[in-house]
Amino acid sequence: MTIRTLLASASQDPGREARLNLACDIARAFDAEIIGAGSASVEQVLDDAFAVGAMTGEVATLYQDMAESEVRDNRANFERTAAARGVQARWTGGVGYPAAIVNAAARAADLVLVAARSPGVPFRAPDPVEVISGAGRPVLVVPTAPVRTPVGSPAVLAWKDSRECRLAAAAALPLLRRASRTHVLTVSREEDVEAASAGLAEVQAWLSRHDVKASSEVLIRNDIPAARRLLDRATTLEAGLIVAGAYGHLRLTEWVLGGVTRSFLADSPLCLLMAR
Repeated sequence: MTIRTLLASASQDPGREARLNLACDIARAFDAEIIGAGSASVEQVLDDAFAVGAMTGEVATLYQDMAESEVRDNRANFERTAAARGVQARWTGGVGYPAAIVNAAARAADLVLVAARSPGVPFRAPDPVEVISGAGRPVLVVPTAPVRTPVGSPAVLAWKDSRECRLAAAAALPLLRRASRTHVLTVSREEDVEAASAGLAEVQAWLSRHDVKASSEVLIRNDIPAARRLLDRATTLEAGLIVAGAYGHLRLTEWVLGGVTRSFLADSPLCLLMAR
């Protein structure tokens, strides 16, 4: 199991340059190809009962031209970055809903890189929640300014004995093998510490069989939210990567985040690898 193809969102958002350079770092580490996916939606023209139809059409054409221009700029920026870093790269994208374009392109990738939530740019960058829930691939959520690289730094596996966490851990193995150390952490009630420790020992042994150097630690639950405890401990450990399952449930057509997933996406200054 390795990483041969990365898909990186190349849309305009505040963290684009850091994300593309990180994609190049990972590509160089794994001799992988990068697919750049850049898109922009055409913003909806609001109907005005007093507006002339031709004027509404002109505004719609202007929005279309602006979106096409932005996609061209996205592509040029991506190709410049990839050429400067000397990595194999190709382009996909166009005018359309950003998350839909990334999710469709994910069929050709082993790992997808997107930004954390970027308020104010719903038409310009894919929402990480929509990508995590729809891409069918592990997703590396990259903050605007990562405090550390996820390649070669310590890593934290935020363990919960769930399907989602097992998928994330398996998907993260290539990066965990490159980590200087992997720390398997879980938050448990005091009365459940013995059982939690036994479960972490099995995860640690599984990681060892995949050539991942790992330790484990149970954090006793207290009044501090579990996500905050894990983020604080990851910071203390100087981690560059947190691996976690993405938790949520479907409400009609909406995927509603669980509390830990929501907090990780909102608050993590570290790269966050998630799977669902």
